[in-house]
Amino acid sequence: MELNEHQLGLVFTGWGILVAVFSVFGAPRLQARFGIARTLYANLVLFSLDILVIALFTSNRAVVICGVIVAGVFIGVNNTVTTQAVMTVSPVERPIASASYGFIRFIGGGLAPFAAGRLAEHFDSQHAPFYLGAAAVLLGAVILTAAHRQLGEAERAQAAELAAAGPATARRERLEESALAEDLGSAT
Repeated sequence: MELNEHQLGLVFTGWGILVAVFSVFGAPRLQARFGIARTLYANLVLFSLDILVIALFTSNRAVVICGVIVAGVFIGVNNTVTTQAVMTVSPVERPIASASYGFIRFIGGGLAPFAAGRLAEHFDSQHAPFYLGAAAVLLGAVILTAAHRQLGEAERAQAAELAAAGPATARRERLEESALAEDLGSAT
């Protein structure tokens, strides 16, 4: 992106804000409206398209910057919805499932910059890592269809948990969400 450290920090601040907002507010609303499976499928396809746009326009700094910031939306939704689904359907205890899921996410995040650099060098192209990333995310959506039944089970289990919690808990959660939204709104 050819940015100095402050400019790069601003790009990733924008990215991080979108990750946070869509993790806390966007993902639950999307999941409530469309369900776990459709939310994840659509999110992964759209994320793949975002990465593809970056791949096609790696020489256009504005497109790359916008693509990176917009990726925060998809990462935020994916983090929340996938985490909830994994924790709900996992055959092992929640701490083990959480640790395993965290390991997979963070090992991928740690290896990705190294692998991207090697791909760019090997193919002598800044486009290659993004094309591979777009294809991998799209492949992830396809592979996820193999777990469609488990996603349905997760959705039913989460609905049962909400029903068991009762209307008072749901009302309290809405009030807490509203208060957080007001706090965030007044901070800007």
